[in-house]
Amino acid sequence: MISDQRFEIARQLRCAAESLNVLIKMTGSGQPCEEVLHQIYAVQLALRATGTRLIICRAQNSQAIILDSHSRKQRLSEPKRLQSLYTILLQYSRHRRDGFHG
Repeated sequence: MISDQRFEIARQLRCAAESLNVLIKMTGSGQPCEEVLHQIYAVQLALRATGTRLIICRAQNSQAIILDSHSRKQRLSEPKRLQSLYTILLQYSRHRRDGFHG
């Protein structure tokens, strides 16, 4: 994964963490349920976008390894990582399709 992509993903996760801390404070201070739920939905969307970005970055990294690595062992192990990534992607999309996305 390219360091710029890692930096951006980490930045997005820090923003989501800050939003979760705000949600905790909102809940503790008795904010209306509708406002809290709206913010929860916004955090879910942000995390979903970050997860998607992470999956894309990992797939691009795998592609580069398969195409460019001089190590045969590394090239041969990468399809297994891609298979694992694909399984996670299926679970991720199934989770969304089943109505658990907010």
